[in-house]
Amino acid sequence: MRLNIWLKGTILTTFMFALPQTVFCGADTAIASVLKLGKKRTPASPIFSSHSNPLDKEISTDAIQLIEILGLHDKLQRLLELNALAGDKPSRLSAELRDERTDLHLEILGTVEETRLQIDFVTAEIDEEQVILEEGMRIFAEERDERVNRANLWAFRTNGALWAVAEALTIPSYKSPKLSVPSGAVGIIAGIVPSLFSGYATRASDGGSFKRQIYPNMMTGLYNLPTIPRVEFPDVVWRWLNSCPDDDKRSRRQVMVDHWRDDKNIHIFNNGINHEKLMLLTGNEPYCTDMKLISDKLIMMGQLKAVTLQMSRPLLEICMAARGKKHFQPLTLDKESH
Repeated sequence: MRLNIWLKGTILTTFMFALPQTVFCGADTAIASVLKLGKKRTPASPIFSSHSNPLDKEISTDAIQLIEILGLHDKLQRLLELNALAGDKPSRLSAELRDERTDLHLEILGTVEETRLQIDFVTAEIDEEQVILEEGMRIFAEERDERVNRANLWAFRTNGALWAVAEALTIPSYKSPKLSVPSGAVGIIAGIVPSLFSGYATRASDGGSFKRQIYPNMMTGLYNLPTIPRVEFPDVVWRWLNSCPDDDKRSRRQVMVDHWRDDKNIHIFNNGINHEKLMLLTGNEPYCTDMKLISDKLIMMGQLKAVTLQMSRPLLEICMAARGKKHFQPLTLDKESH
């Protein structure tokens, strides 16, 4: 008898705990299905997957291309010829050839250093814009969090207070049935008011917007819009961006533009590209900005900075070739578009 009672109690207890978990798991699945994002996201990926390898003994095609852009082909070839003649003993060369060798080495290094400063010019301007955008993003995030928290707080307060009133009217309704009417009315209000606050919280999640004055950025030139000196690309960087990588017939600039157009994580291009959207992205007219636009700009400016900084890789190879650490095979690449 005691065993039967114990078994029944165990089965009942297990059922009581298992049933709510089953119900809640099913509810979670249903809610997850309802709340599933309708917009597809694309995983982040680098724009250019092929880079130069400083550990490879052969100089890369990117480095050869940059050598052509910098006009260092003949100078580097001549320097390597003099290095081969000198071998381990520079004294083998005449004084005139030693001077020529030194001048060539300094000229090549000077060109490389000037190119590095041109890269720094571009990245410095991008960094300045990113600092402004990140500050704006923080302002939006703080305002969004404050609005959402305030809306949720008032939703909780009104929901609890109104339902308390509704239940207080319901309790004596067994004696006074007329009280069921105001009880139901307050219950309806208790359902509507928190929903209104929740709707406000949902809209507030965008973080609002503010107006920004004209301030062109480095993306202006990429879309062939009028530029000012502050956002003009230096000559070497511009020619590099307009040259084609070894495995593509499009210029690096066009590859970037196409990548942004197809990137589902960039909101502004979801419905196509037009002049108005490009003016917003490049800051060439006064506009109202919000979190989505700032997010788009941060993604695009960061990727432009990364592509520009990748010029440092072939620059390193040029320095290594000048010092004999990489084999330089003269090669003419006529793949630059203007």
